[in-house]
Amino acid sequence: MLQVRSALVHKALWLSLLLAPQISCQGADLSTAPWLPAEAMAMQPMQDRPYVAAGVEPAALRARTWKLTHRQYAAAVKAFIGAEVDTSDFEVELDNGVYPNMSSSGLVRVSLARSYYDSAERIAAALTAEQLSALIDDPARPARQALTPAQKPAFVASAIRRAFRRPPTQEDLDTYAEIFDQQLGADGDETSPFRAVIRTLLSSPFFLYRTEIGADPAQQAFELTDYEVASLLSFSLLDDPPAQELLQAAARGELTSQAGLVRHVNALLDTPEAATGLQTFMLQWLKLQRFLELDKDAPLFPEFRAMRPAMLQEALEYLAANGGMTGTWTGLLTTPIAVAPGLVNYYGGEPSAQGDVGQRLGVLGLGAVIAAHSRLNGTSPTQRGLFIRDRLLCQQIHLPPDTVPNIVETLATGLPKTTREMYEMHAREPACASCHARLDGIGFSFEHFDASGRYRNTENGVPIDASGELVDSDVDGPLSSYSDLARRLANSAWATECMALQAFRFYLGQIEADRGTPAVVAARTALAGGTFRALVTALMTSASVRQRVRQP
Repeated sequence: MLQVRSALVHKALWLSLLLAPQISCQGADLSTAPWLPAEAMAMQPMQDRPYVAAGVEPAALRARTWKLTHRQYAAAVKAFIGAEVDTSDFEVELDNGVYPNMSSSGLVRVSLARSYYDSAERIAAALTAEQLSALIDDPARPARQALTPAQKPAFVASAIRRAFRRPPTQEDLDTYAEIFDQQLGADGDETSPFRAVIRTLLSSPFFLYRTEIGADPAQQAFELTDYEVASLLSFSLLDDPPAQELLQAAARGELTSQAGLVRHVNALLDTPEAATGLQTFMLQWLKLQRFLELDKDAPLFPEFRAMRPAMLQEALEYLAANGGMTGTWTGLLTTPIAVAPGLVNYYGGEPSAQGDVGQRLGVLGLGAVIAAHSRLNGTSPTQRGLFIRDRLLCQQIHLPPDTVPNIVETLATGLPKTTREMYEMHAREPACASCHARLDGIGFSFEHFDASGRYRNTENGVPIDASGELVDSDVDGPLSSYSDLARRLANSAWATECMALQAFRFYLGQIEADRGTPAVVAARTALAGGTFRALVTALMTSASVRQRVRQP
């Protein structure tokens, strides 16, 4: 009977895990609320041109839970019990089209739920008695003292605190004490009750998610607890669970005061992990996180696959120097690239200090960025223009319906000699004209670079024409090459604001309600006059870090 009851309790907790992705955080009951909308739905109200008069938005974000990524899950397991865990057999995390780790896109499907369950079983079964004993947080207790049922209260309390990254509630203590009791004498193994507690904790939504639901479910507008702030700061900035020092600060109530929040954010930003987190943001902003998997037509670009590691390394080094904590928006876009010797011959054309078309200038001149926003077998002015509109101007281009003529048909019938001619011909189609007018004028400025990121002066014997035009921005004007575009964007208030929006989405895991969101306004101001560290500091010390509201 005891085993049956234990199984029922475990099943109830497991069902709560399956229901957890359907949380809108009406209260602390994690199994009652409807499904949070997908990021694609959240983005629907956005307009093509966000730079119109914006109303002042409230600072409070919606109450929510936020599923740990596979990497964060592994880090949380290690922080909890000191064990390494392999997540390679977990289902691939889906790309939501914004940033991989958004708060409302962490759907747990049956296969992932099974992986969580199986992983919890394996981890709990592999723990030695010494490892289990070490989970008891009692400095006065002998390190090698044998586990006995009398140690249940201390073990349960310590294990919950470690797993949930906060102190246990009385309900937590009662629930896990019951699980412990139900396994006493179940199979003759004196460690079974301890393993049952660990196994169930590893399957709990409070371990697999970071919560932002506050202390009182009756409050519609509320502030996060100190422990919830600790998890938000640590996972968002470092991609890791909060360290003991941060949890101790939470216990002292330091994270819900503005002065304490600023002090601890600055301490976190001083760490190497925060610098790595900023670089991760930059890579995802540029859509380079899977660059080593990018392929090109081998007969057309036979060297590309072998050069991918060097191209990615170039991007990483450039971002570390110009997109790191001390980097600036202008520097990121306009600092000349010191091309590595191993890439000079591959790229073709010597970089010019005078800013000629052969110059590789700024982040937009990185071979990896250029290749990532090209087609398999050729350049794409439209795709490159769409990248600029989306990632640097935060403008959504709504592509036409399925009736759009096939560009391959245009190529076959018109027989253009260059990509530019082909796209100009295609843009004359009425269904295509509006999109091409806003995209191709930007994309043409990159035509000196082929689909593999190499420099070229001609295409099929025809001299490259890289002239274009930037429209629908605050820095409109003609472009002679992509370097003109880079310099214009470096001086664009719209682009600076877009970078603040992108950072808001990455670090706070949510699509902004409007341009008037105070955290975005503060981040934009910080970046306009300072560094990327100032941008992140403004975001993570804003009222949006602490303030939440429950949806009616």
